[in-house]
Amino acid sequence: MRVVVSALGLALAAFLAACAAPVQEAAPGPAPLTVYVAKTVITMDAAHPRARWVAVDKGRIAALGDGVPPKRINGRKTSLNRRFAGKVLMPGFIDPHLHPMIAAVLLPTHFITPEDWDLPAGHIDGTPDRQSYLARLRAELKNAPPGQPFITWGWHKLWHGPMDRATLDALDTTRPVFVWQRSFHELIANSKGMALLGLGDRAAFDALMAQPGIDPAHADFARGYFSETALAAAFRRLAPVVMAPEHVQAGLTAMNTMLRRAGVTTISDMATGIFGSFDAEAGLIAKTWARPDVPLRVMLMPYANEVTKRAGSLAAAPALIAKDAARFAGPRVFMNQRVKLLADGAFFSPAMVLKDPPYLDGHTGKWLTPPDVLAQQARVFWDAGLSLHIHVNGDGGLDAVLDAVAPLKRTGAHAGQRIVLEHLGIARPDQIERIAKLGLMVSAQPNYLYVTSGKYSGTMLDADTAAHMVRLGELERASVPIALHSDMTMAPAQPLRLAWIALNRVNMEGQVMAPEERLSLDAALRAITINAARMIGLEDKIGSITPGKMADFAVLEEDPYKVPPLHLKDIAIDGVVFEGRWYAADGE
Repeated sequence: MRVVVSALGLALAAFLAACAAPVQEAAPGPAPLTVYVAKTVITMDAAHPRARWVAVDKGRIAALGDGVPPKRINGRKTSLNRRFAGKVLMPGFIDPHLHPMIAAVLLPTHFITPEDWDLPAGHIDGTPDRQSYLARLRAELKNAPPGQPFITWGWHKLWHGPMDRATLDALDTTRPVFVWQRSFHELIANSKGMALLGLGDRAAFDALMAQPGIDPAHADFARGYFSETALAAAFRRLAPVVMAPEHVQAGLTAMNTMLRRAGVTTISDMATGIFGSFDAEAGLIAKTWARPDVPLRVMLMPYANEVTKRAGSLAAAPALIAKDAARFAGPRVFMNQRVKLLADGAFFSPAMVLKDPPYLDGHTGKWLTPPDVLAQQARVFWDAGLSLHIHVNGDGGLDAVLDAVAPLKRTGAHAGQRIVLEHLGIARPDQIERIAKLGLMVSAQPNYLYVTSGKYSGTMLDADTAAHMVRLGELERASVPIALHSDMTMAPAQPLRLAWIALNRVNMEGQVMAPEERLSLDAALRAITINAARMIGLEDKIGSITPGKMADFAVLEEDPYKVPPLHLKDIAIDGVVFEGRWYAADGE
C-alpha cells in the first residue's frame, strides 16, 4: 500500500510540476495566401486565358484557377479577398516607351494643344485653330504670376499658324515667354526669353551654334527658334527654370497620378539623360519611384549619343553602361542591357526623313544621327551584347535603320539580343516585309494617327501616306511582335486609349483612316501587356497573370473583350494591384 501511495504521490508531483512549467507555444505557421476573387481574370497567357481567382504570395502570383478557390494551396491556408468580385483583372499595363523627365518638365506648364487632355488638374479642351489658340494664350498670360518665366506646350503650325519671337513680343514684353511645340522637339522664345537663355545678341547665339554636335540649321536667331540639336543646347540654359525642384516635383506627382489612374505598373524611361545628365535624372527617378509606397517600376534606358559623350568615345560607351547598370540595379528602378539609338526627326514637327513621296510643302526632314554614325553605333553596342531600341519615324529614316541592322549577327552569343523599332510612323509594305525577315520588333506610337492624320493629309503628306501612317495591320499580318507606347507627352500615358486608336483607327476629326491597318483586339491588348513586356525584356517577370510573375494587376470595371470597339478607351479603371498590394486610382 505504501508503494502504491508513493507512486501516486510521485505522479501527482510530476503532473503539478508540468502544470507549473511555462507553456511552449507551437511555432506559427506561414501566413495565409491572399486569393483575389474577380468577375473574370484576363491573364494574357495562352495556357490559361481566363480565371476566376488569383492567389498572391509575397508580391508574386502563386496560383490561379476557376470555380471556388481552394481552402489550401500547396499546403498553405488561403484568405479570400472579394474586393474585386465584380471587377475585371488584367495584367498591370506597361508603357514601354515614356519620358518621365519630359513629362515632369511639361505637366506643370500651360497646356494649349490641338486635342483635349485629361490631366490630374482637370480636363483641358483642345484649341483647333489660330484664333482660339491666341485667345487662350492671352488669357493664360494674363492670369499667370507676373515677372516669372511663362512656358506653354502644344503649339503646332498646322493648327495654330506661324509662331516667332515677334508674335510673342507683341503679346508680352514684360517676362520671358517660351512656346514648346507639340512634339517637344521645338522651342520658340520672345526677346525676354532669348535674354534669359543668354542669347539676346547675335554673337552669343552664333557662338552657341558653333559648338560641336549642333547643326546651325536647327535654329533661327530672328525667329527665336530652336529645334533638335540646337534645342538640346538651349534647354541646358533653360534648366534652372524647368528643372527647379518645385517644378519637377509637381510634374512627377502629376505623372504618378496619371499612371495609377491608367492602370500602368511598369514603364521604360526611353532616354535617361535626355537633358544632359544621366546621374541626375536616374537619381531623381530612383528617389521618386524606388519606394514601397509607389506602385510603379521603372526601367532606365541610356541613349547612344549621351552615353558616348559621357564616356568620351563610342568604344568606351558599352563599359560605361555596364557601370551604370551596376549602380542602378534595384527591384523598382533598374537597367536591362539595352540602349536607345536615334535616327530621324520628330513626327509631330514634322521632321522625319521621307523617301517617296516627299513633303508636299517642299521641306525636308532632319537626321538626329547621320546614317553612317547610326550604323557604327548599332554595330558597337550590338557587339557588346546590348539590345537596340531605335527611334525612327519616316520611311527614309527606316531605310537607313534597316541597312544599319541588317549586317548584325543574330546567332550564337547574339541570339538573345533584340532590335526594337520605336514609333515607326511612316513605313512602306516592302519595309514591313523586310522587318519581318530580319526578326525585328516594333513598339509603335498610334497617337500619330489620331492627332495628325487628318491635318497632315494634303498639307504635309499625300492622302494615301497620311491614311496609312502607323501600319499596324500590315505588321500583325506579317507576325511582327507589336507593342504600343505613349512616348509621354506625345500621347497621354493611357494604354487603353492607345489600344483604342490601334483598334479603330479613328482620328481627331472622326475619320476612319485605312481600316485595313486596324490592329485586332487581342493584338491591341497584348500590345499593352505581354508584348510590351517583351519589348523591354521583362516578359518572364511581368505582362501576364502567370504563376511566378509579379502580382501586378489593372482593375477594370468592364471586360475589354466584351465592349463595343469604340468604347474601349472609356472603360473605367479603379486602380492597380502592384506586387500584391492594392492602390486605388484616386490615391486613397
